[in-house]
Formats: sequence, structure tokens, C-alpha cells
Amino acid sequence: MGVIDPGETYTVLPEQFGKYSLLGHLATGGMAEVWLARQQGLQGFEKIVVIKRARPELTDPGTVRRFLDEARLVATLEHPNIAQVYEIGFVSGSYFFVMEYVDGADLRQVIEAAIAKRQRIALADALYILIHVCTALHYAHEKHDLGGDALNIIHRDVSPSNVLISHDGAVKVCDFGVAKASQRGPQGGMENTQDGVLKGKFSYMSPEQCQSLPLDRRSDVFSIGVLLYELTTLSKLFRARSDYALLQQVAEARIPPPSLRVPGYPRELEQIVMRALARDPADRYPTAQALQLALEEFAREHKLAMSSTRITQLMRSLIERRNDARIRARGSRFDGILRGDSTASSISNAAAFLADGSEPSAGGERMTPLSSGMIVPANVLTMPGGTASASVSTSASAISEPPARRGTALWLVGAAIAGIFGVGVTVADQMAISAEDRATAAALSADAEKIASTLDAAARAGHMRADGIATTPMLRAAIETDAATLGDLATNEMVFTAGKDEALEVFQFTHGKATPLLRIPKTAPALQPLQGREARVHSDGRGLTVAASAPISGYRSGTAGGIVVAMPVDLGAVQRSLAQHAISASIVGLGSELVVVPAGTGLAGAPVDLPVPAIGAWTASGVTLKAAPRRTAGLAWAKPVRAASGGLCALLLLGFVVSLVRRPRA
Repeated sequence: MGVIDPGETYTVLPEQFGKYSLLGHLATGGMAEVWLARQQGLQGFEKIVVIKRARPELTDPGTVRRFLDEARLVATLEHPNIAQVYEIGFVSGSYFFVMEYVDGADLRQVIEAAIAKRQRIALADALYILIHVCTALHYAHEKHDLGGDALNIIHRDVSPSNVLISHDGAVKVCDFGVAKASQRGPQGGMENTQDGVLKGKFSYMSPEQCQSLPLDRRSDVFSIGVLLYELTTLSKLFRARSDYALLQQVAEARIPPPSLRVPGYPRELEQIVMRALARDPADRYPTAQALQLALEEFAREHKLAMSSTRITQLMRSLIERRNDARIRARGSRFDGILRGDSTASSISNAAAFLADGSEPSAGGERMTPLSSGMIVPANVLTMPGGTASASVSTSASAISEPPARRGTALWLVGAAIAGIFGVGVTVADQMAISAEDRATAAALSADAEKIASTLDAAARAGHMRADGIATTPMLRAAIETDAATLGDLATNEMVFTAGKDEALEVFQFTHGKATPLLRIPKTAPALQPLQGREARVHSDGRGLTVAASAPISGYRSGTAGGIVVAMPVDLGAVQRSLAQHAISASIVGLGSELVVVPAGTGLAGAPVDLPVPAIGAWTASGVTLKAAPRRTAGLAWAKPVRAASGGLCALLLLGFVVSLVRRPRA
């Protein structure tokens, strides 16, 4: 097409396609070619766009109609998460439309880069991307024409290559080339898929699409489910050696749970994925928006921080950004050539000529450069008898610097370069230390949230244990009696049993007074009576204990009781996580201070106090994680390189001083 790659030498002009300059070929599809282009306008207006042009060799009416149908359809979709169409035109016998340029990569490239770099995509980032895909598709599904009639758009090709992610964190759905709409055909009727021909990518089709059954928006919901599965597991959902076997897999929709591929996969998210991938459309989410709301609720419950800034950071770590300056420079670099102006090359040649010195003229006359930049014949500068004039001698002395002075300057320049290099190494070392410190601080904040989650989970377990005992009919009847009856009930009926390291105590409440009736085991310390459903966490300096209560309703009015279950809190996972980020750590605010990570060896940062958030069933406040963060030693090579640079700088400065001392003698 006459377009030269940015890395090559320019030998021909970029091809003009109407008012656009084609900059490079991006892709070729079934019925169109995609090009990167530059649009220029008045007063230096410039915009990088994408041109999708119908392939010149495909001129049959059906292909042209489908191409224009896609252009008209996408032009009506104005949504921040759908790649926009700016213009539809006809140039050089080809139809084309101009689309928004997204500086980034598609989701397929992001997944492949994450796998290649062995980098897990954070759950918050994956959900952020898929939530915006749901938003775009729900908008398309709900789109109406100007008359208010529903278009009933179905994308039919929701796949990783059609989800674009920019380096600025934007998510865009593109390529509605095989989309169905109720008014897309030439007579306003539904465009039917040809018999035996499937449109879209097999791995991301719905079961009903593979079987050429009637489709609705739930087909796109299934495809979103495939994207959600693959983005959160970084593994292909459907794989087969042939297209037939692949279609059979999709049609049968035998979906392995994501937890089989990723240990520890969240159970609630797995339920969302499996519902979106249900074989029967009636069992799926009815709309893309319903799937979006389910993902947003999961993110809120798990306190996932989702933002476009995180997507920007993800793209920076996975995908190298294109140099837009080089793209734009491709046009301005040849502005002079387009005008027939050779001034730039003339100046360049003149500068090189002046730097090289004298050259023979056309008539054999030698030319000599002056300090003013003028070039005059040499015989003008020479007096009769061969002696040069005083003014010329002065100019010559100004041009030619004494060797001794140049040598002295070189010592100083070398010392400056060595010093700057040493400073640069120091700055890089400090930046590495600061980045590691920030990462450690973020990890400690996450550890504080883990402590809160662990306490909340222990409180919930205690409530479940207490509720199970409190609803026992024999206990409800016995709560109206006395301690002896309860003791016999516990001994003979085995209603009350305590687990390992667990303690139970039953209380009777009469006129606001709590009377202990039974404690299991009898040697356990007395528990504090709690009314209703409460949960308290206490530290004795050796570990944490959660006490959870449940009310016991007697059969007669006016008689009530309660049971308190005390059990230890397992902090093993929290201790292992904290040991990676802190030299020492302890929890305060729950009684005696509990040392979670004993003081160890290594570089320690300034101590920090991180509040432990009160969430869920555990509602205590004022709990703090005190920790001494681990500090990184910085770049391993920075210290010897800095020392070498300092030594070299000192030697060069010494050489500079010596040269200054020796110069008068010379």
C-alpha cells in the first residue's frame, strides 16, 4: 500500500487515502482490511484513527452490504465502552469507515503476555475489565432506533480479540461485524446465518449458536462467561484437535469448575461463572447487566479495589506502549519534501562541510573557513610575500584551541561524568528502596485486613456453633430448671459436648440477672455472660479467643437463657504473611498484647500502627496492628558501583588539579 514501517528508512511517500495518510497495516479479516492512519486538518489539527476498508477483491453485493451494515450499526452505538465510528466513506472504489484508535492491546494479547511473564492478573483487574464489557453489551442489547423500536442487537463474536484495553485504563468492545439486529437486513428483516456456516469464533460461542438455534442476548452472556473463566484462570476453557470436536465440546457445555484449575478460587465467584456458562439459556443470567451486578456485588463483599489506574499499571507491566511521537513524526518528517523544499538538506550539508574544513572549489581555488562561518578564497587572506594578516591570525588562534587547555578540560569532563553516574546509581538505589517500602506498607495494610477477616470468620463460626446448641429442644426445656438438671442432661444425654480447646457455658437470665447453670469442661475458666447474639475477641498474651453467644428461648414465657461458646482463633495464615513483611508484629486492643511475629534480624523500617477494621460479626474497635516493616537493602550492585564511580571521580579530579599545576610550566 506504499506505507513504510516506522523503523524503516523512508524511500517513498505515505499513501494518501482520501484525506487520511495511511501509517501502517494492522490486520486483514474476512471481508475488510484494518489500517492505522493520520488525519490532518486546519491550524495543525491532527488525529490518529483506524480505517476499516472493504477488501478490494471482495466486490460481491452481499459482502458490501454486510460491511455497510456493520458500519451503520456501530455508528449508532455511542458508549464509552464501545469503539466509536466517526465517518463512513467511499474512496478509490472501496467503502471504508473510520474508527476510534485505542492505544493499547486486545484482551488476548494481555492474557498471552501475563502467561509469558508468569504474572497473575489480579482478581480486581479481571472483574473491572469484564464489568465494563457487560456494560457495553447491555447497552447494545438495549439499543433502540430513532423510531423507538428495539434493535435487538446480538454481538455473536464476544472474544478476547474484540475487547480492547488502552494504556490509559479504558475498556472498549469492538467488531460488530457478525452482530445480528432485528432491522439489519436490506428489507428490515432478520439476517439469517447461511445454512452450514457459523459466524464467530468457535471457542467463545454459546451452545445454541454452535447448533444454529435461535439466539438472544443470553448467547452473549455465555461468551462473557467464557472470558471471565479464562481471564481469572489464565487457561483456555475449550480445547480440541479439530473444529468438529471443539463444536461438540461447546454444544455439550461440560464446564470444569474454575477451582479445579486454580486452587483457592473464590466459591462465590465460581458460582457466578458457572451460572453464566449454563448450557440452558434459561439457567443463565437473563441480561449482561444482571451478570455485571453480580460481579459488582462480589467485588464489594470482598473489598476489591477496582479502578482504571490499576488497569493502567497492569498494562504498563505487561504491554510495551507504542511511541505515538514516532507515529506522528512520520508525516512531519517529510513536510519539506512534499513542498519541494531542500533547505533542510542544504543546511545539513553546509554544516558538515564547515565542520570538515576546506574543500576545493570548482575552479581549483582553495576555500578556508573563518570563525564567523563565512567561506572566502584563501588568496584573499594572504598578504604579498606569504605572510598572513594580523586579523586572520587572531581568528585562527580563536578557532584552534591549545592542546594543553583541551587536556585539562577533558579531566574535568571525565570527573563530572563519573560523578553524575554515581549520583544516578544512588538515585536508582533510593527509588528501588522506596518502591519496595511502598510495597511492604501495602502488604502490611492487607495483613491488617486479613486479621479482621480471620476474626470475623472465627466469630461467624462461633455463632454457628452456639446457634446449633441453643436450638436443641431438650436444652430449651431444661433452661427453665436448675443446674443439676442441666448437669444430668449433659452427662447422660450427651447434648453438650465441647470440641478441642473449646469451652461452653449456659446461663439462665431471670429479672436481668445471669445465673451460670453449666460449664463444659468444668475446669475451664468462667465465661462472661453475653445476651442475644454477641461476639467478643480476647487476648491473654498467648493467643486469641473468640466468645460467641446465642439466646435460648424457653417454652414458658418469662424464662430465657443463653449459651456462650469460646474457641481459639487460628492466626497461622496471618503469621506466615506478616513474617514476610515485618521484622516484628503484635496485636493490641484486645486485652493483653499478642506477639504475632517475634522480633527477628534484618533491616527494620520505622514502626507503624495500622488499624484493624471492624467488619461483619466481629464489631470491636480500637484494635491495632503494630509492626516494624522489613526494609530492603536496595540494589545489590549499587554500593560497589557507587564506590567505583566515586573513586574514579576522585582520580579524575586529581588529574585535573595536576594538569592545572603543570600547565604554566608547559
